[in-house]
Amino acid sequence: MRIFFISAAVFLASVSLCPGADDIGALYNSAVKNFSAGKYSDAIRCWQRILEIDPEQVPPHKMIEFTRGKIKQELAPRVQAFEKNMQAGKWFIAHDAACRVLDIDPAYPGLAEKKDKLGEIAGIVEDCSGSGKVPVMLRKSVNAYFDKNPALMFDAAIYAEQLNKDIALGKKISALLFYMEKKYPEARSRVKLIAGMDLMKQMLQSSLDSIYKADYTGAIMFCDRILALDENSTLALMRKGSAYYALNNFNEARKNWQLALKTDPKNKDVKKFLNLLDRKKKKNGGKK
Repeated sequence: MRIFFISAAVFLASVSLCPGADDIGALYNSAVKNFSAGKYSDAIRCWQRILEIDPEQVPPHKMIEFTRGKIKQELAPRVQAFEKNMQAGKWFIAHDAACRVLDIDPAYPGLAEKKDKLGEIAGIVEDCSGSGKVPVMLRKSVNAYFDKNPALMFDAAIYAEQLNKDIALGKKISALLFYMEKKYPEARSRVKLIAGMDLMKQMLQSSLDSIYKADYTGAIMFCDRILALDENSTLALMRKGSAYYALNNFNEARKNWQLALKTDPKNKDVKKFLNLLDRKKKKNGGKK
């Protein structure tokens, strides 16, 4: 900081005899005041304006570089706080962290849009940082919303609503779904629900039905939707492996069956499937 103010003083002295010195001097004073107040973006704009008036000026280049470094240094913990709270489902706190970042750098890439969206989400559900299935599904849904993945967004939110037993939270989930439906009406219309069956069970049944119909690509699609909600779904991994096996994609079949075995090490059916692949490989002379 001491070096900065010495440079400022030298600069002001140097411009006193320059054409338009009054304008440049006023801009430089504004830059120093903004910098001292932590308004770094405003300070940078002042120095950029100085360069527009007199491109030959040297100090503003150094000051802009120095201030951008200062911005980066001060923003790092704030951006980390935003991302951490965002992933944790602490959306009101994350929104506040985003506002603090934008106070320093209003042009921070992509954050203004995220802040606005998060403000709308936090207005419906302030916090969803619990460890139960419902909070986990809601976090998946909101993260999918920010990732522009409406299919997963609706799957997770609908499943959360089906699992939820809390009346107060249920009203918030319904409001969140209503908000999402207004954003992506077509995506919501593609989610067909069966009465008396939650979405997870419905998709597991659909994956099995697809296999019976020899629609193996469709079975894989349903399994992928299930695994997006629960990556440890043994049944989804088993059926996905079976679909790949039917498509003669034995590498993917083995990969999914091995993952299924990790989720359920005592599963006899999965062991049989893997033994079948081993026998097939041996019969083919070791080729996969």
